[in-house]
Amino acid sequence: VGAFILIAVWMARWIERRLMAMQGLALSMRIGIAKFAQTFLIALSILLGLNATGLDLTTLNVLTGAIGVGLGFGLQAIVANFIAGFVLLMDRSIKPGDVISFTGTTGTSTEGFGWVQELRGRYVVIRDRDGVETLVPNHNLITNQVINWSYTDPRVRLKLPVRVSYKDDPEEALAILLEAAENHKRILRDPPPVSRLIGFNEYGFDLELRFWIADPQEGVNNVRSDVNRTIWRLFKERGITIPIAQREVLFEMKPVSGGQRTADGDDAVARDV
Repeated sequence: VGAFILIAVWMARWIERRLMAMQGLALSMRIGIAKFAQTFLIALSILLGLNATGLDLTTLNVLTGAIGVGLGFGLQAIVANFIAGFVLLMDRSIKPGDVISFTGTTGTSTEGFGWVQELRGRYVVIRDRDGVETLVPNHNLITNQVINWSYTDPRVRLKLPVRVSYKDDPEEALAILLEAAENHKRILRDPPPVSRLIGFNEYGFDLELRFWIADPQEGVNNVRSDVNRTIWRLFKERGITIPIAQREVLFEMKPVSGGQRTADGDDAVARDV
């Protein structure tokens, strides 16, 4: 049996090397075929090995049936992950190199973000910005929502909300936002960045800067940080102010014995200024 398994493993590795050399075939498809061939060859080698020993395989039917029922319940999650892994490989929705956002734990809102490093039979290896590798079960990626930032187009649009005071000229502020985006090397010129006046609130104008990048795998928050720092510097240089909420507290003075007046905290009134 051991000899048959060694031969099967050697054949599986040989098939995998040949498949990986076929550049005309999608990477996910190559991985899927290689894993299927490995599983099939190992299972076949075990059956051939047992048959070569003279063991009558028909006598194992009852035993294997009972074992199969027990293992079916215990290995249900593992089998589901293996099947989900083949689905991911075949439909090519996720492949090595993709940048994805995913739900970390089933039934929660915990989200993860990272780069797909490897697709394995039971899980997908995802590396985050801190270099931490997370092993996400394949079944999670099938049953939960996954955002693939590079599924058909690696370009990603980012938005930066900005608020300026009513004392400032919104047209000048919008021009400054464009200037901050145009000076960043990772921001695309086509499509060009745009700035918009989104609305009005009790403190000032709500503006928004929108721009595209083509390399989200290099990080998106670092681009946001760079642009925000440039906006802050240009606002300081041009005299554009970011409104800060201020609150004024008024106390009503009530007379007491002796002709003195005191502030009653219960009658305090707060208002925004």
